[in-house]
Amino acid sequence: EFHKSTDDSLSHRLLVFEENFRENCLRIGVLYGKKGQTEDEMFSNEEGSTSFDEFLSMLGEMITLEGWDRYSGGLDTKDNRNGLFAYHTEFAGYEIMFHVSTLLPHSSDDSQQLDRKRYIGNDITAIIFLEDGEAFNPSVITS
Repeated sequence: EFHKSTDDSLSHRLLVFEENFRENCLRIGVLYGKKGQTEDEMFSNEEGSTSFDEFLSMLGEMITLEGWDRYSGGLDTKDNRNGLFAYHTEFAGYEIMFHVSTLLPHSSDDSQQLDRKRYIGNDITAIIFLEDGEAFNPSVITS
């Protein structure tokens, strides 16, 4: 059961608490999609396009995961379990690791690509890149 707080300073104290424990590191998912694709089809794309690659290069620098010694966003940097490459940048005092759907390992046995969804779905936000200027329909993403 929930009760409304009568403490007028609660909001301020919660903001101060959050500021003290906030990491200066963010994980952002990037999902590549083509016109008319379903969620599962978007997560199943094994490669993007030239325009997608150009977009990614605007977000950050492509890095090699193996041996990466900075913020990894939870990606494996020793055994290539999460792919060979990722995109990383620094902005406004934050280190940002982009979990790019087409760079995460693809499983031919998993039509839903649950490992990819697990990474991108747990990120602070996700960018949906759609080819051909297609308008995004949020109802396509059901999970």
